[in-house]
Amino acid sequence: MRQLWRNLRYSLRALRKNPGFTVVAMLSLALGIGANVAIFTLINALLLRDLPVPHPERIVELSVERHGDKIPFSYPMFRELERGQRVFSSLIAWSGGIIPNVEVNGVFARANVLAVTSNFYSELGVAPLRGRLLISDDVNPQAGSTSQVAVIGYEFWQRRLGGASDVIGKQVRVEDQSFTIVGVTRKWFTGLTPGEPPDVTIPVTAYASLHGEGVAFPLDDRTKLWIRITARLKDGVTIDQTRAQLQSFWPAVLLATASTETPGLRRQTFLSMGLDVSPLRTGFARDLRKQFSRPLYVLAGIVGLILLVTCVNLANLTLARAASRSHEMSVRVAIGASRAALAVQVLTE
Repeated sequence: MRQLWRNLRYSLRALRKNPGFTVVAMLSLALGIGANVAIFTLINALLLRDLPVPHPERIVELSVERHGDKIPFSYPMFRELERGQRVFSSLIAWSGGIIPNVEVNGVFARANVLAVTSNFYSELGVAPLRGRLLISDDVNPQAGSTSQVAVIGYEFWQRRLGGASDVIGKQVRVEDQSFTIVGVTRKWFTGLTPGEPPDVTIPVTAYASLHGEGVAFPLDDRTKLWIRITARLKDGVTIDQTRAQLQSFWPAVLLATASTETPGLRRQTFLSMGLDVSPLRTGFARDLRKQFSRPLYVLAGIVGLILLVTCVNLANLTLARAASRSHEMSVRVAIGASRAALAVQVLTE
């Protein structure tokens, strides 16, 4: 330990006597390492990080496949799947996709509104910061009943309501519909879409009246494909077992939910749609990832090259400095320093 401390003191004195070398080396390393850390942080947050929920490896996404594209379900399709499945502990229905006008204290602004079933928060293991979250009494997917209640996000609470302590019980209007705030989520909660936390969460059965430009549609409308389904696998159930069980009754689901208003070719197209089951441990951010994944990976390659150039430059600087210290090293060897001691000293620096 005494020798290490002596080496450290000598290294600091040596670097202080060569401020040009020290500053250039530190700035080079800071540039190369800092850029790589920043880009990897973005890639990790958007593409790699698991959802902050219990057992994210058991979260899966269900999608309808049509002409190679993944599309949502209708509400009747969700009810049929929920009734026939045997592989999930629960199914979560949710929908977004519109940014409606939200009025708070007489001020209008666009907000990210998410509509969910009552088990959304409980299945994700979320606890409220204030008040409570949605419960079964707020929305009954089987009966289609709903309560006009809402849960708001932490950032929305701070931005639009100033972090008011008496927020529970206040009213928020979404496209001219009034909802009573019953809870506030914690700061880290982003829902199922990393990078796009919901501002306002309402019961899924209330979403039909907010669709589009204020145009309502019946909840049991078979022509509207607007429901996204996320599910949690039961213990010991694999993805392959899940696909096999769902495929066994998927044609019956299509027959039971096909619209009678679209006969002929459109009906046949509907009945030919497939069902996809995919892992969702990193969350649902298809559009966001499609938009930014390629630029981020290209940028990661660029900053990786910057780090490589930094290392080469630093190696050249070190070699040049070592050459200039050849006389010093010779003197130290002559007075008894071993090669191992010199190597440790240089490594310490």
